[in-house]
Amino acid sequence: MDTMEAETATLYELLGRHWTMGAPVTNVAFDAAGEAVAFALADGSLAIAPLADSEPPKDRYRMALDGGRSTISPRRKPVPPVTKVVISDASLHLASIEPEGFIASDGSQLLHVSASGVTRQAAKFGAPIDLVAPVHAGGVLAASGGSVIYCNSNGEVGWLQERAGGRSSAMAVSPDGRSFATGADGCLLVRAFGPRPEPTISMTLGSISSLSWSPDGSWLAMSVAEAGIVLLRLSDARAVRIPSYPASVGSLSWSADSRVLVTSGAYRIIAWDISSLDDGRERPTSLGTGRGGFVLVEAVDMHPGRPLVAAGYTDGRVVIARIGDPDELVVKPPGQSAVQAVRWSDDGQYLVVGTRGGEAAIVTFPPQIFK
Repeated sequence: MDTMEAETATLYELLGRHWTMGAPVTNVAFDAAGEAVAFALADGSLAIAPLADSEPPKDRYRMALDGGRSTISPRRKPVPPVTKVVISDASLHLASIEPEGFIASDGSQLLHVSASGVTRQAAKFGAPIDLVAPVHAGGVLAASGGSVIYCNSNGEVGWLQERAGGRSSAMAVSPDGRSFATGADGCLLVRAFGPRPEPTISMTLGSISSLSWSPDGSWLAMSVAEAGIVLLRLSDARAVRIPSYPASVGSLSWSADSRVLVTSGAYRIIAWDISSLDDGRERPTSLGTGRGGFVLVEAVDMHPGRPLVAAGYTDGRVVIARIGDPDELVVKPPGQSAVQAVRWSDDGQYLVVGTRGGEAAIVTFPPQIFK
């Protein structure tokens, strides 16, 4: 990774567009059409920013002929403001939806929000919405009133699965769009899509706060209260428990080849070689990544095409590290509040950052920075 140089500015200032939202950023989502990113705010509003940049860093990048020193010049114009849309009077749930735009929850209804901020009702249910999750083939899943409902891209209800249990705490859709997993009342349920199938898997594990499928669909990773991480292999229901995290794990991310799982919840980036479980060992091999310290990692996200992970810390710092390498590229220096979200775009060109202090940013990387 090329650090690039400037006389005084940080990479965050040179590569990023920044906005102050006035409320904590709770989640982020990229538009499926690749045109915009939405920041969900704790006050129930959405802030939408275009991905296209009128002064992209690649146009401000220079390499000196004598010595090859690379530099990037500051912006000349102010960053345009975001489009802000009031959705609800409380924190909302957010997901992208095909073919474009976003789905946001407002009480018991789902709203479709275009990349330009135009809002319309997509669906309405009889109970408040607990969670929403995008479906890769199109549409969304919504957990509401003890049921899971599939809505297509037009907001029409395709099917509904009723189940005993209370509020859903986590939900994720398999990469092939044929199954989904939910956590509720201390149990994990894995079910196939459709009106009323029996659970494929049902396990009592404890309170589940996050779920993440491996890209090849073979493993399901979850953060379980007081149990750290639990890995479930779907083919034989093998469960692998990885306890002893110093804090709750709120962020899970897989490498594109499904070999590596990266997590938050420790005083450094934690990366596990999941492929090492193939030889029958009880827990995966740890891959030393980045530098240890005294500040907790709050959020992680794997690059979609490279062995790189972005990590956000409770002190506001954001770094990028190569899996298995101690070196880090500091993208954002420590700030005034914890990083709530870091998320790569599908093409790996953009990294989105959101903080508890209400700072939102899109960091655009020129191709020369990752060598």
